[in-house]
Amino acid sequence: MNKLFKIFLAVASLIITSCNEEEETYMVWKVDNLSPDHITCDSENHNGVAYFTITVDGNGGDLVMICENARELDSSFSYLGVYDKGWGTFSIQGTKLICHFPVDNSGKQSELEHFTVSASIGGQMCNTSIRIVRTFGEPSTNPGTEELPDKYKFKLVKGALIPFMNDDFGAPAPFDNISYRITDYYERYQVFGFPEFTHHYDSIVWCADGFPNTVRVYERQNGATSTEEHFSSQFSTYFFKSGEIKNQLKGYRDGKVVYSTTSTTYLYERDFLCYDWIEGSFAIANPSNHGIYCLLDQRYEYTAMDTQIKNGTRYGRIGARNANGLSDMQESLIKLMTDNIGQPQSATGKTGQFKCIPSEGVEAIKFWENKTTRILLLHQLPVEDSRREKYYLHCESK
Repeated sequence: MNKLFKIFLAVASLIITSCNEEEETYMVWKVDNLSPDHITCDSENHNGVAYFTITVDGNGGDLVMICENARELDSSFSYLGVYDKGWGTFSIQGTKLICHFPVDNSGKQSELEHFTVSASIGGQMCNTSIRIVRTFGEPSTNPGTEELPDKYKFKLVKGALIPFMNDDFGAPAPFDNISYRITDYYERYQVFGFPEFTHHYDSIVWCADGFPNTVRVYERQNGATSTEEHFSSQFSTYFFKSGEIKNQLKGYRDGKVVYSTTSTTYLYERDFLCYDWIEGSFAIANPSNHGIYCLLDQRYEYTAMDTQIKNGTRYGRIGARNANGLSDMQESLIKLMTDNIGQPQSATGKTGQFKCIPSEGVEAIKFWENKTTRILLLHQLPVEDSRREKYYLHCESK
């Protein structure tokens, strides 16, 4: 067996051949393992057919396999919707194979299961053979270590994506609006009321790695004569830079985390943040100014003006919304640019490269550029108290 990987990281990438040996066609898989201590995954090839062997111990866990180059997956059990073996459940959702293994330390005999996942790739039907080996550990002697029932578990799933200017982009970018939903363990969403899983907790908190703030999405307060509950089953936010956002939902009871789950969001910068100079739309008249905030980082808040066009060049403007004074405004804009492009350059002699900046009333402070965009930090000077002094970013397509 050629052991390609053992999953001890949250995300791994793998390319496997699973069609006719004479065809250069592949199923490209990304494997997202949410319980790396309890699941291993090996791969081997026989006569052009690829096989996964997934081994799960008694502690169980979750595994999501995503085929990145297929529009839709099919499987030998897909007509059932969810394939439930008791010791493991399997389902197909679009390009995802979702596996859940509940904790089972009963010490009973191990189980073995086979099924096939298929997809049309490059006009060819490709197959991946999945082999599950499930063991069940030793019976627990400590009743306090009993696994939380699935009915009290929850998930954070991505809801709607509203790209900047409502353009038709499928992948989120910085400054796009992203909504999340809190569902039960099987991703069933309840619009009104309090789902059953909330009954087990005093509070549920949303947070993310590297972010300074948290959001309490569920809270129960018990008074002497009454109980008050608050639950936000859906909420939206913006993020300020591209990359990986590792979200967590933590359920608290008596001041301790008794259950937590993770969800990863990937943001992809377009030409510059949310701006796409070719595929994106632009405002012919009356451009809107969008408020950009992050619930998990309340230190900063920005505004982004709709894309406009002048002298055959597309451009946009970004301001700092909740800055405390001019110095804070300038620093927050420089931080935004440093996080996304890098350290600034001197703006001396750079204004001649721009076609859409005001001809007077501003001074250039800093300069950045990437392959498609030039950006200036501009200082707007006050004019006889009729125009407020401020700093803002002016970005133009090259």
